[in-house]
Amino acid sequence: MQTKRTYLFFSLPKHDDAYTSTPWQLARELALTNEVIYMDHPFNFWEALKLFFTPQIQWRFKSYFKLSVKELEGVNVLATPFVWPTHFLPTGMVHRFFTNQNEKILAKRVNSFLKHRGIKSVVYVNSFEFYYPTFQNKLRIRINTSVYHCIDPMVKKYTLKHGPALQKQAASNAEMIITTAPALMKQFEGCDFSQVNLVPNAANFHLFNQALDKNLQVHQAIPSNGRKTVGYLGNIERRIDFHLLLQLVDYLSDFQLIMAGPIELKYVPEEVLHHPRIKFIGAVAHEDAPSVVKGFDVAIIPFLLDEVSESIYPLKLFEYLAAGKPIVTTNFNPSVLSELSDVVKIAQSPSQFVKLVERAVQSDTLFEVEKRVAIARVNTWKERAELFDQLVQLNVA
Repeated sequence: MQTKRTYLFFSLPKHDDAYTSTPWQLARELALTNEVIYMDHPFNFWEALKLFFTPQIQWRFKSYFKLSVKELEGVNVLATPFVWPTHFLPTGMVHRFFTNQNEKILAKRVNSFLKHRGIKSVVYVNSFEFYYPTFQNKLRIRINTSVYHCIDPMVKKYTLKHGPALQKQAASNAEMIITTAPALMKQFEGCDFSQVNLVPNAANFHLFNQALDKNLQVHQAIPSNGRKTVGYLGNIERRIDFHLLLQLVDYLSDFQLIMAGPIELKYVPEEVLHHPRIKFIGAVAHEDAPSVVKGFDVAIIPFLLDEVSESIYPLKLFEYLAAGKPIVTTNFNPSVLSELSDVVKIAQSPSQFVKLVERAVQSDTLFEVEKRVAIARVNTWKERAELFDQLVQLNVA
């Protein structure tokens, strides 16, 4: 019989972000057989003032002076208090001082909650929350084991200011490290870190498989204008090859391109943003994602090929497969994509990418759809959560 554990997730991605995340999907699956407490990366006081009237801040503000927790998909989400802004500070003693003060603010809230609930021990998971590398040391309960969960490469200038040094500290403070991609493991191997393990990303199979339901309507944001639709679902930011998108729509003049997801405008060229056949529909609720993907004739992953791309293991890979959609991708992560070459079309050049998209529309069959779904069915968050839990069990004190 499986031992029920209490997991405490401290996650950089928030539970109420515009798009779902790896730690949230793991947390909700683990909550089926364990008690799971989920803490978001906190807003600082300045962010709280700027965003005061948003639902995210309103819930946290109302929870500021009480131990407010809400149950969502079986997970207990604990509202984190607001903290001091620290990112603007230079690396050094002052930054360390205020980081330590913020950890104390957060720990006071968590310790009170754990005492109130009578929780004596937890499995602590720092899910890419490198900004608070020693938070676990301030918890006044037994930590059965601690995990540093590395889910992404560090790329953006903002993250690189403090991120690498803080991540090294957070990883050193953990008893085990779990990453989502083979390339992410390399930064920890051969160093003075605990054991490094791999738990890849997956899909919410039952959700995205709904795209094959004949009764499901295509999302209203996708124009029904008779054009074939190429689609992308996910964060729209620096990792997208926007020049490739222009080549795609210029060559396939009778196609439309749908870009669905939260967008960072500073990365999007004007000619892409205002192209008449490229439509940005914004972030969609996770539960509405199947109706968006249902409207795609071809799903794409148009990621740049750069020094960090091989560390990316996108959630959308298995989400597209669960929806049965033909997928065309750049070869951004050869070690991952080579294992899926039977169900994913991998382009080695921009011109091949365009041709594979055109071919995918013309030659898709029911047999190919069934092959994709079969692969997605064995790459679910349930399977990943079981693996995660097994690795933890081997390390529980």
